[in-house]
Amino acid sequence: MQLTFTPDLCSIFLKDETTYYRLQQIIDKHFPHRVGRKDKIILFPKEDELHQRRYFLKLISKLYQKNQNQKKDEVAKLEGSLDKILKFSLLQSGALMPHLNIKLLFENDGAILFKLESNNRLLISYLKNYFKDHLIQYRLKTHTLTLFPNSYDTFKQLEKLVGNSKHLGWIINFHFKKEDLSLLEKRLKNKNGRKRRLNSLYGLLEEYFALLGCSAKDSFEKIRKQYLALVKQYHPDMNSYRSKELTSLYREKFENIQIAYEMIKTYYNEQGSICA
Repeated sequence: MQLTFTPDLCSIFLKDETTYYRLQQIIDKHFPHRVGRKDKIILFPKEDELHQRRYFLKLISKLYQKNQNQKKDEVAKLEGSLDKILKFSLLQSGALMPHLNIKLLFENDGAILFKLESNNRLLISYLKNYFKDHLIQYRLKTHTLTLFPNSYDTFKQLEKLVGNSKHLGWIINFHFKKEDLSLLEKRLKNKNGRKRRLNSLYGLLEEYFALLGCSAKDSFEKIRKQYLALVKQYHPDMNSYRSKELTSLYREKFENIQIAYEMIKTYYNEQGSICA
């Protein structure tokens, strides 16, 4: 038995077919979410499988410790691989890792397209799990997987993916234009920074939204309608008949409404809304 580790993956290579198929039977019985084929099995971490995974790793650890070429530090790494992808491979003498080609395309709306050579279910599952916190769609007819970025971290994950050619049991060649990848990085950075600015701006504007009786979730049309109604209600010309004290109070309210509306217009302009 041989082990290799990466931050996300624990690869277990077995030469003994009997041991491999024994483990395969255990996996089939206790891990319904496995993906695999005759000489390769992939187990993705699942929260509802942590209990059986812990005992399963202890079993593999005992098998590994019988190995003459065992490394003591790897025993602890193996038992601590609860949150890693587990890949089991049956080694065959002279076997070569298959080469795969994936073409990457970057859409104007920010979506990332992975054009696969075939309907490789194992590869699709691997990519979906790699970007497990993202919205992903797969089109069977075109063998195209579409990834929708959700933050600048998406770029970091993608950069890590394409920067490594060895993935599970394959050598993967990613084909893309470097300038397109750089453009994606810039776009996601700007989007991330803009989102932070908008959140900060909204924090400052909460009082103004409350003054108009609205929230940031409302459309600008609704806010403008509410603003015009308040302007009509508190306009000095409409309240000149009131007492001096009340007239002064209404004038102050009117001025605050004007300030709130102008500040909120800035917020909606930042979001790209058309504000009159």
